[in-house]
Amino acid sequence: MTLSLSTSWNGTRHERAADALREVRSFGFEAVELYCHWRPAQLPELKQAAGEMGLTISSLHSPCPVPVDAAGSRLELGDWLAEIDEARRGAAVDAHKRTIDAAAELGARGVVVHLGNSGARSLQREIFDAIRASGVGSGPHLALVEEAKLERRKAATSGTREAAIRSARELGEHARGTGVGLGLECRDGYVEIPSLEDYPLIFEACGGLPVFYWHDMGHGSKLENAGLLRATEYLERFGSRLLGVHVHDTRLDRDHQAPGQADTDFTILGPYLRSDTIRTIELSPRVQAADLPAGIAALMAAGIS
Repeated sequence: MTLSLSTSWNGTRHERAADALREVRSFGFEAVELYCHWRPAQLPELKQAAGEMGLTISSLHSPCPVPVDAAGSRLELGDWLAEIDEARRGAAVDAHKRTIDAAAELGARGVVVHLGNSGARSLQREIFDAIRASGVGSGPHLALVEEAKLERRKAATSGTREAAIRSARELGEHARGTGVGLGLECRDGYVEIPSLEDYPLIFEACGGLPVFYWHDMGHGSKLENAGLLRATEYLERFGSRLLGVHVHDTRLDRDHQAPGQADTDFTILGPYLRSDTIRTIELSPRVQAADLPAGIAALMAAGIS
């Protein structure tokens, strides 16, 4: 099985980091993605435990490790790579550089990156409320979709996209020569960066650097369910740059469910997967352990294994 499991599902449930990896291994996984909740002091234990259990650390979800103060307490840090405030953007860049360094140390091939927020007003909650109240394609739904698109276009002049491009290039330069690729993840918020229009500009600015596309099935599904875009367009346009995928199931706006529990068609990934594509199941902690074997089977039936 080439599938990896993210510790997004179980990393905070275990007192010892090694116990989280042991649970991952118990389901037959040979690879794991370290989610952005591990602290710097836990990385040596994770490296040792993975080696002892025969687990490959396939990727890290940045920032991993999370930034901490001298006492080991977690510092405030958001998805700030697109911030026009240089102090906040710089703090985010530094945290992501430490993630790249950790990935190289742990032998991981990929780092998942959230590039930040455009600053546009989000209307997604209102959109899904309109769908529930009036139905897909109803007048209230379509009016909100058009308003959301207008808000997103307005944000193009805010400077956030340019800040995100600077961050992506700085991180790509840092990753050059490490063997670590950066996967810029498609986000579940329409107001977030990169949009479909942002990716080509970012990839052009990062030419020659290990900066790639990371597809998240649930995020694409949520935006498609909202009527904001077609999820497959991400793959059609950027699938040739695909470093990895997050797979989880989605119904309307509720994602990170076990595969097979909702409505996602995982077969659309098939044409874009290569032998070296990182394939990670990324689940909510709410998912029950009993649902995981059926989820794995559903992905294998869809050709994702």
